[in-house]
Amino acid sequence: MQVLILIAVLRNMPILEKKKENLLVAISLFLFTMTMIWLAFTTKGTGDWGDAIYHYLFSRFAFAHPENFLNHWAKPVFVLLTAPVAQGGFIAMKVFNVALLVGSSWFAWRVGKLLAVPNAWLVVFPLMTAPMNISHTLSGLTEPMFAFWLIVGIYWFVKEKPFSAVLWLSFLPFVRSEGLIVFCVVLIYLVLKNWWKYIPVLAVGHLVYSLVGYFYYQDFLWVFTKMPYATVKGAYGSGEFWHYANKMHQVMGDFLPILLLIGLLAGAIRLVKFWLKKDTFSIDELWLIYGVSVAFFLAHSIFWRFGIFNSFGLTRVFMGVLPLYALIIVQGVNLVLHPIKKTTIHLPLIGLLVATMFFYLDKKIDLHFHLAPTSSQKGQNELIEKYASQYEGYTYYFDAIHPSLALDLDWFDPNKHRYTPQLFTGEPIPSKSLVLWDDWFSLDESNIPLENLTNDKRFRLIECLETGYDWEHPKKKNCLFEFDSTYANATMLLDRDFETRKKWTDTTIVKSGAASFRMDKQQEFSPGFTGWLSSFHVVKEPVIRLSCWVYLPENINPATHAAKAVISFESNYKAVAYHAKPIFQEGDQRGKWKRIVYEQPIIKNTLMNDVVRVYIWNPDPTTIYIDDMKVDWYHTE
Repeated sequence: MQVLILIAVLRNMPILEKKKENLLVAISLFLFTMTMIWLAFTTKGTGDWGDAIYHYLFSRFAFAHPENFLNHWAKPVFVLLTAPVAQGGFIAMKVFNVALLVGSSWFAWRVGKLLAVPNAWLVVFPLMTAPMNISHTLSGLTEPMFAFWLIVGIYWFVKEKPFSAVLWLSFLPFVRSEGLIVFCVVLIYLVLKNWWKYIPVLAVGHLVYSLVGYFYYQDFLWVFTKMPYATVKGAYGSGEFWHYANKMHQVMGDFLPILLLIGLLAGAIRLVKFWLKKDTFSIDELWLIYGVSVAFFLAHSIFWRFGIFNSFGLTRVFMGVLPLYALIIVQGVNLVLHPIKKTTIHLPLIGLLVATMFFYLDKKIDLHFHLAPTSSQKGQNELIEKYASQYEGYTYYFDAIHPSLALDLDWFDPNKHRYTPQLFTGEPIPSKSLVLWDDWFSLDESNIPLENLTNDKRFRLIECLETGYDWEHPKKKNCLFEFDSTYANATMLLDRDFETRKKWTDTTIVKSGAASFRMDKQQEFSPGFTGWLSSFHVVKEPVIRLSCWVYLPENINPATHAAKAVISFESNYKAVAYHAKPIFQEGDQRGKWKRIVYEQPIIKNTLMNDVVRVYIWNPDPTTIYIDDMKVDWYHTE
C-alpha cells in the first residue's frame, strides 16, 4: 500500500515539494500505524519467548510489587512509563511500542530535515521495512523505547536545545544500559561544541535514581552495584568480533544492510573531504548520527568478542539505533543518486528502492511464523486451556516466561509462581501445587531433567504434549505434574544424618548411626540449605533455624577454635545480611558432643532470586565433626 501511494505522489514530480513531502510522510506513517495496530490485535506472537514477556510482567505487576520500579534489569524508566499501559494487557504493550516506533520514524525525519539531508523523507521507509521492527516491536521489549528516547534527544541537540537534550538523555541508561555507550559519544560532542556547562547534567538521571533507590536498597550507589551487566566475566560466553555484522540481516533484512554500507561509505568520503577542507560535515551529523551508530556497533562487537558485560550476542539490541541507521541509509542513497545528473529520474529510482525494501520485507517476514506463538508456547497454551480451570488457587512451578502471560499470573508472587529448582532445595511446597516443565527453560536454563520429576514419587504426571512445526524434530515438549499433598512439609528444610554420604564422612567418631561429617582444611564447608527468600514470606515474621551436634577433639582449645554456624542472606550472589555464631566457647568440654541451635529472622527479599544459605563453616585447620544436621523454619503467628 505504501509503495502504491509513493508511486502516485512521485508521478511527474521533478522535485518533491515541501507540502507533498509532509503529506507523503504523514500518509505513509498513518498506513503503517494502522497496519501494525491490526497486527497487534490479530497475531498472537510475543516477539521472542523470554525477555519480550518478562519486561511486560515487570510492568504488569509493578503496582503490586513496587520494587519492580527500581529493578535494574527491568529498566526503571521503562517500567515507570509502561506500568499503566501494561494494565491493559499484552496487546496494549504492543500498541504502545508501535506508537514509539512511529514516533521514532517521525523524529528521524525531522532530524534529517534539520540536518539538511537531501531526501530526508525517505528515512521512514527503512524503519518500516526492517523485519525486526515488525516482529519485535509487537512485544514487551525495551528496544523501541530506547530508539525513541535516543532520537528525541538528538532532535533537541540539532534544534540547539542542549539542556533539554542532555537532561533527557541522562535517563537513557535507565531505558536500556547501552545509554552509557551513547554517553561516551555525547561527552565528546559536548566538548567539541564548547557546551562544557551541560556536561554535569548528564549525571542527573543517575543522581535521581540513586536518591530514589536509596530508600529501598539503603545503598546510594545501587545504580552501579545492582547493575547486572557490571562484570567483565560474562555468563553467556563469547564469539567472533564480526558476529553482529554477519547477523545484521536478522535485524534489517537482506537489502537494507547493503544500503547501510553505502551510507557508511558516504560518511567516510565526506569525512575525508572534510579533513581536506573540500566539503562540510556538521558536528551534529558526524557525532550524533555516525558517531553514535559506529560506537554502538563497535562496543557491542567488543563486548561479545571478549565475553564481557554479560553480552549475549543478541542482534535485537540494534533496533535501538535503527533511526540513526535509517538516516545513514538515506545518505547512501544520496551518494548513489549524486552521479546521475538527470534529476528527473531521481524520484522514480527512489520509488524503486522503496519497493525493493518492501519486497525484501515480505520475503523475510512470515506472519504465520514470526508473529505466531512458538512451538513451546503452543504446548503451554494447550495444557493451560485444558487444565487451568480444574486447578484454580494452585501455586504453579515453572521456568518458562510464557505461562505467566497465558495465565495472567503474577510472576513475582511466591503464592502463585515459583521456579522448578525450588522443588528440590528442601523448601516447603504448598500442598496445592502444579509443575509445568518445558524442555528449554526447565531443562537447559534451570538444569532440571524431566526424569527428576517422573522418577520422584511426590509428583503425578497429568499430561505431556509435543508440539511444533513440521520441520522441527524433535517436537517441543511440555509436561504438567501435580504435587502429592501428602508429601507437603511445612517446617523441615534439611535433615542430614550423613549415613549415606561417603565423601568426607567418618565412622570413628559419631553421635548417632554409623557416620558423621568430618570438617578440616580440605573441607571447610558442611552440606547446607539454600532456598529462595520469597518462599518463606507467604507468612509474617518467618524464622530459620539450624541445629546439629558438633564434636571437638580433646587436644584443641574451644576458646580459640574458629568454627561458626552461618545464616547468610544474599542478593545478586553477595551477602546483604551475614550472621555467624561461634560454635565453641571457653568452658566447652573437649572430646564431647555439643548440640548447637542457631536461628535468625528471615529478611524480606529485594530481588526475586534472593536466597538464604545455612551451613557450618570451619576456617580452622584443625578437624571437627558434625552429625544429625537439621534446618527448619517456623513463624510466630
